[in-house]
Amino acid sequence: MTEVEIVRDKHAHYRRGYYINCQGKLLGIVATSRGPLFFCDGDTYLLQDNFKFQLLHHTEENTFMFTWEGSIKLHIVYPRMLYKRGDVWVDDMVQDFFTWLVMATKRKKFYSFYTLDEKEQESDMKLLEAVHS
Repeated sequence: MTEVEIVRDKHAHYRRGYYINCQGKLLGIVATSRGPLFFCDGDTYLLQDNFKFQLLHHTEENTFMFTWEGSIKLHIVYPRMLYKRGDVWVDDMVQDFFTWLVMATKRKKFYSFYTLDEKEQESDMKLLEAVHS
C-alpha cells in the first residue's frame, strides 16, 4: 500500500473515507449525511439494510462479494494477506481493505463514524455554494 499525496485546497473540507484501487476498480467508503456510501467505479450504494459483504477464505486467496438488494454487484478474488498471531496465520485487517470492511460494518460505530453530523453538512453546503457561484 502506498500513501498518495494530494494537493490540499485551502477552501476544501475533506471528509472521512477509505478507498482502494483493486484489479482496475476504484472502490471504497465515504461519509455522507445519510450514512456510509460504498462506491465501485461510478456506482454508489448507501449502506443500510439492503446489502451484504462476504469474505470467503481459501488457502491462498480470499473471495470478496458485495450483494445489493439480493443481487451480487461485486465479486473479487485476490491473494490473501496474512500475518502471524501467536502460532496462527490470520488475515491482516490493517493491510487488507476487504477484511477491514467486512469487520468494520459489523460494528455500530462504523455507521455513526461514516454519517456526517449537522455541522459537517452545513459546512459542505457552504462549500458547494461557493464552488457553484
